[in-house]
Amino acid sequence: MARPLSFVGVLVCASALGGCAVGERMIVSHEHYRLYRSSRLAPTLEERLAAGNRYLHEDPEGPYAAELRSWFSPLEQKYVADAHDSLPLLKAYLAAMPDGPSAKDVRARSEELETAARLKENREKNRAERIETLESAFERAAAQRKTFVQDLSEWLGRLAKIRSFGQPVDALGSELVGALAVADPASACPGQICSKSFERRFAIPHAGSRLIPRDATFYVELALSEGRLTGARVRGRELFSRAGEALDLRPVSFTDPQSRAEAIGRALSIIQNSLGPALSAPGCERDAVSPIVLERSCDGVRLTATAALTSGEDDIVMFEPEAPPAPAPKKKRR
Repeated sequence: MARPLSFVGVLVCASALGGCAVGERMIVSHEHYRLYRSSRLAPTLEERLAAGNRYLHEDPEGPYAAELRSWFSPLEQKYVADAHDSLPLLKAYLAAMPDGPSAKDVRARSEELETAARLKENREKNRAERIETLESAFERAAAQRKTFVQDLSEWLGRLAKIRSFGQPVDALGSELVGALAVADPASACPGQICSKSFERRFAIPHAGSRLIPRDATFYVELALSEGRLTGARVRGRELFSRAGEALDLRPVSFTDPQSRAEAIGRALSIIQNSLGPALSAPGCERDAVSPIVLERSCDGVRLTATAALTSGEDDIVMFEPEAPPAPAPKKKRR
């Protein structure tokens, strides 16, 4: 006894075939018919492919299988080709058809793109971190240069104010004595020299992306004789070169006389700006004879700035009592 047509089968026969001939009964389940309709009418391509793929898996010999297969295979292959470099499309394929005909290849390509994306992200992250580190290093170097120039200027300014030459150390005033820690010259000033070092380091940019480190240590010293101040100075290894580099951001070398001369000029600007009104007054400047590059004498104080003649030696800024004028030659009696 033949099985009666299902309701859906009747509809299909009536609408698609204009009626069912005896012996050509078409029985289609509700679910498979729904899949068939979705493969033709679903709003997205992924949904259409998913419905067709499922139908062909579940009913490969069904009444619509041939029709679905005729368009499904070329469309699925075109989708995979178009999605080759698109991770979102590949993921959409796998979400719609985890068991699709090209699922294995799509999964492998998706993993390739994910790996490439992670590598790119890591490179960009590392690059950003390197840039951030470099920016921090440049900012730190700029702050160090500023500190060096400020400290050098302040100490030159302090020494330029000294007017107690020939007097005991405590006549310098508590601020300067405290800053140099020379309240007790007997213990703090061996060899009649009170010395305090100021270790300063900075770096100057080079070639746009790296820094050249510099040691800019300098010394502040007081010279004593029997506990009385005879002179004060600031000295440092190629101090004028370091000052020029801190201001101009260009490396200075003794093998390049032009760069050394320019650095000395920049260092002199720091010295002159630190002297205060007395030593800066018109008429204080004296003719400088090499290796002295600056000499001023006013208000009982003589300043000399002496540039080292050999690489690695100290540049010196010296403050000492102004030399008394030479006595006028006596006139011979006739």
